[in-house]
Amino acid sequence: MCETRSCSLFILLLCVIKVAEIRAQCGKHSVGENMNYNPAQMNEYPDGSTVTFSCLTGYVPVDSGASRSITCRGNQWTTLDLKCKKRSCGNPGEVTNGRYLTPDGIEFGAIITVECNEGHMSVGIKTRRCLVDGWDGRAAVCEQTKCLPPSKIENGAYDEEDKSYGYNEVVTYSCSEGYTLIGESSITCSSNGTFQPPPPQCLWITCEKPDVKNAIRVGGKGSSYGYKDFVEYKCIEGYDIKGDGYLVCDVNGWNPPPPQCRSPPPPNPPTKPPTKPSTPPPGPTPRPGPGPAPSPGPTSPPGPGPVIGIGIGIGVTAAILVLIGGIVYFMKRGTAWGKVPTRNEGGA
Repeated sequence: MCETRSCSLFILLLCVIKVAEIRAQCGKHSVGENMNYNPAQMNEYPDGSTVTFSCLTGYVPVDSGASRSITCRGNQWTTLDLKCKKRSCGNPGEVTNGRYLTPDGIEFGAIITVECNEGHMSVGIKTRRCLVDGWDGRAAVCEQTKCLPPSKIENGAYDEEDKSYGYNEVVTYSCSEGYTLIGESSITCSSNGTFQPPPPQCLWITCEKPDVKNAIRVGGKGSSYGYKDFVEYKCIEGYDIKGDGYLVCDVNGWNPPPPQCRSPPPPNPPTKPPTKPSTPPPGPTPRPGPGPAPSPGPTSPPGPGPVIGIGIGIGVTAAILVLIGGIVYFMKRGTAWGKVPTRNEGGA
């Protein structure tokens, strides 16, 4: 055992050195954004350890001269100067008769899309992506828009047919004799490579003479109705029209449909207020006695109205008979009506 003072000091010095060695180490380092590092991450690093960093694929140093490593000094890491940013693919280039749209920018991972000027269409791939080595694919090309010949129609045709038509070129249709063109006669090669609006139709359109009873025609033709011909009707006196009297010959027939002329309904008779039956004035209610219930009394005789009517008729008849008897008497006597007989005529 060490019992001298110098020996004790030596042991103490060894302990201090050992403690210093234990404390002289670094913990895990913080990983920078968008970076790789070497060696692999550890829980503890001895004093003097060095870790080297590099940018991920598609990223480049912000400052090419910045330090790319850190070192463990005692129990702390030195400062890392390296910072990484996305790699730029630069200007994708000019597009004849168009341009590139860059909503995501022009850095690594961004996608750009070509937009052609009006009347032009892109040929080939429309999009490009920014990769590690720059823009992929080939530069876009915008060529003048072309339309294939429009479709043919029944009972009609259009002017001389070409193999293709340029932007804004117009094709005009016409119908065979007797047919009506429905739609736009001229269609145009649009910017998306199709003709607009759709081709028209050629239809045979006729309408039969309307059968409107109790009406007269006040306008339009009398027969043989074609497309857009019109006729107008008016009901005769005493009839009311139901519908519209002005009709136009349309694709599906008369528009609107023919009206009807109807006689108006008879007026409703005036309503009489209901009569209220008369009721006799209330009288004293007889109090029932102890005997049996009284039997109903005799019915009252009919009023004098019918008797008076019969008497008047008999009197008139009797007067007529007396008048006739007087006339007969004077005729038998040979006297005139109302003449007074003389004494000789009387035979006195």
